[in-house]
Amino acid sequence: MTWVTAAVMRALVLTLFWIALAGWSADYAVYGVISVALATAMSLALLPPHPPTPRTWLRRAVGTLSLLGWFLWQSARGGVDVALRALKPTVDADPQVVVAPLELPPGAARQVALILMNLMPGSMVQRMITEDGEPAHGPGHSPTHVELHTLSLSLGPAEQWRELQHRTRHAVDPDPGLRTVNTP
Repeated sequence: MTWVTAAVMRALVLTLFWIALAGWSADYAVYGVISVALATAMSLALLPPHPPTPRTWLRRAVGTLSLLGWFLWQSARGGVDVALRALKPTVDADPQVVVAPLELPPGAARQVALILMNLMPGSMVQRMITEDGEPAHGPGHSPTHVELHTLSLSLGPAEQWRELQHRTRHAVDPDPGLRTVNTP
């Protein structure tokens, strides 16, 4: 019953989100149904439902709202920064690759953080690497760091990544006992 309730609630929220973005138009109804169904399935795969206690639910809701607000602010700020750089007579870009620690354990929180980092303008996760700096592909190659590609070091990609992981941890699993991969 938990899965059904979670699927219905998530589909309802995503439907309202779709309507807020695209409006109530029959022209887009098919796209909306498909988008909502796929987004609901993806959310269930990334964040499997389990019966939360009211305290956990409240902490997760606060964490999610905090993450959403921070993400929207960072996206807007990054978008303006990138636009201003592009509008200058000589493009103000000094692409760099920054290595930053991967603090989230494998699972939903890590996947959400990786996706959100790639959606924010100015920086993106290039790849996950091991302690030795080798690409983390396949079994036995556990990632401990990420390589962040950024337009400029002034964007603070490592700090942004650290804050994103912190906020994602509290949104996805608000249990303060959630372990981390690395501890500084």
